Amino acid sequence: MLSGSCLCGEVTFSLAVSPKFFYRCHCSLCRKQSGIGHNLATLVRAADFSWQSGEEAIASWIKPTGYRNDFCKPCGSSVPNLLRNLPYIWLPLGLLDDAISPLCIGDYCADDAMPWDDIPAETRHAQATESVRALLDKLEVP
Repeated sequence: MLSGSCLCGEVTFSLAVSPKFFYRCHCSLCRKQSGIGHNLATLVRAADFSWQSGEEAIASWIKPTGYRNDFCKPCGSSVPNLLRNLPYIWLPLGLLDDAISPLCIGDYCADDAMPWDDIPAETRHAQATESVRALLDKLEVP
């Protein structure tokens, strides 16, 4: 069982699985959400995820296009959220309290990356993944 938390520790969660893979997204929304050149995240089945504390401290910001960012109200950390009402959770890997060694499956939206953001050629994808299902398959999430 893995555990994770926000910056202030108000929001905590656990995972019944250890993610094997992650991805980076370099689109402008993910850059602004993370404050760096990309987000670094994975997806897990909702059945493998559980909130341990602080769920009432979570607020959401949703763009009309559907982009969603859930965050801890006290500290502002992005926190996991339900992916488009599907049975999957979007999980920023930096929130995990346990050390794991997943592999990167790709750098998506690389054409949107800032010039200072160095993207390895072997993981570069110009656009977003073709579908949520395709991303789940690459992440090996059933």
